[in-house]
Amino acid sequence: MIIDGKAIEADIIERLKKLPKPPGFFGAALVGDDPASLNFLKQKERVAHALGIEFRLYQLPKTITTDALRAEIGRLAAPKPCGAFIVQLPLPESVNRYYALNAIPKEKDADCLSEPALGAFYTGRGKIAPPSVETVAEILRREHDDERDLRGMKAVVIGAGFLIGKPVGFWLQNRVGELVVLDASVRDVRAKLADADIVVSGAGKAGLFGAGDLKEGAIIIDFGFDRGADGKVRGDFDPAGADARGVRYTSTPGGTGPVLVAKLFENFYALNGDR
Repeated sequence: MIIDGKAIEADIIERLKKLPKPPGFFGAALVGDDPASLNFLKQKERVAHALGIEFRLYQLPKTITTDALRAEIGRLAAPKPCGAFIVQLPLPESVNRYYALNAIPKEKDADCLSEPALGAFYTGRGKIAPPSVETVAEILRREHDDERDLRGMKAVVIGAGFLIGKPVGFWLQNRVGELVVLDASVRDVRAKLADADIVVSGAGKAGLFGAGDLKEGAIIIDFGFDRGADGKVRGDFDPAGADARGVRYTSTPGGTGPVLVAKLFENFYALNGDR
């Protein structure tokens, strides 16, 4: 059965509409003109407009140097009316990602990607968590009203990247009974999933695993984004046969993506709640 990310997004947006609208605008920088990145930014702009928030997109040349990008981020994010600022990933390989992202002021880092913002999250001192973590938390709250239910479950996280696997694994480790994180060195991922109650995947490999690899009733939260041989966007999870096994899963597209965007703006509200 599909976990409807668009419906969850709509619920979050309606919830945010009932709160005082934060002052200022939401800024975003894009290096280059990658079509997929532009599409993601359009989704963010759509949600901003639904909330009545000004969304400013700054497009920067693909040839920009790390130092120049860092300077631009600092300049664009500095004005007081800027309530939040993000840098759309991925960045060109020639750019030092961490050095550039650290130019985002912690109090405006709605994506929680700079080292100061992540440090606050990992030490329990931050106002917000990465949107990927908040997405997993939102979905699991809807699947299990009582967080104590998670204590008896096994969770498997596929991928150990800094956007999904690392922060999600950190958040899950003290909430589930058993946690396994499978990094890129694991060859036979499918064999590791048979007894998992929860699978969170961010590998970005279309059809990496399927319903036949899972126990009945498993929950799949799929952040994977890839294109199959037919050119269509697909997730890591192949949903064929999922309903017959009672597997609940986020589809791709329309699953975690909309929730991630809504959570990004929830962070915007949280960061500006006391301004």
